[in-house]
Amino acid sequence: MSGLQSCLYHGEVGHRRIAPVRHELRYRVYNLFADIDELAQLDKRMRLFSYNRFNLFSIDDRNHGRGDGTQIRDYVWSLVKASESGDDVSRVFMFCYPRVLGYVFNPLTVYYGFSPDGELRLMIYEVNNTFGERHSYVIPTDGSPHQSCTKKLYVSPFNNVDGHYDFNIQSPGDKLNLTVTLTTADGPRLSAWFSGTRRALTDRALLWSFIGLPL
Repeated sequence: MSGLQSCLYHGEVGHRRIAPVRHELRYRVYNLFADIDELAQLDKRMRLFSYNRFNLFSIDDRNHGRGDGTQIRDYVWSLVKASESGDDVSRVFMFCYPRVLGYVFNPLTVYYGFSPDGELRLMIYEVNNTFGERHSYVIPTDGSPHQSCTKKLYVSPFNNVDGHYDFNIQSPGDKLNLTVTLTTADGPRLSAWFSGTRRALTDRALLWSFIGLPL
């Protein structure tokens, strides 16, 4: 487990809507990859990052899970323990956009559950829509880079609540790649992806992230 630690990932996010109207965008982003049991310690260790209070960068319990202030770790661990792979998971990391000067929207927060020997055992995909609704898809891994589940939350005015998601994943290391595709009975509807490179989580790195990509 020594190779797993909280960090940043700088890279590119892309979104391709295939139907009913074709549209594509790409832009540079940075994401936080943090151990959910270390958020309070990161707050104490860093000057530019806070947990549940305002700062240049922060994470707030109200933006995740139940949205009622329940601690992220309590909510996520309840999902982990209720899953069929829960007994194999000893650490969970969240992959998300941090709040920047109090503002954030996370269409998708991804939680990676690891075994004591560092093997990826469980994925949780926490989907948010613009109406403030949220749903978590909990999917054990079986060694395959491919996962799928039935869509259960209305997200986009272009798509109803039907179809299924396909996820292409890899265990995070120096690189992190993630792809999500929505498919309905009419075929693929949209695809979104992130590809990035790991950077140390330090105040200096956070400051340069903000200077380079303030929004």
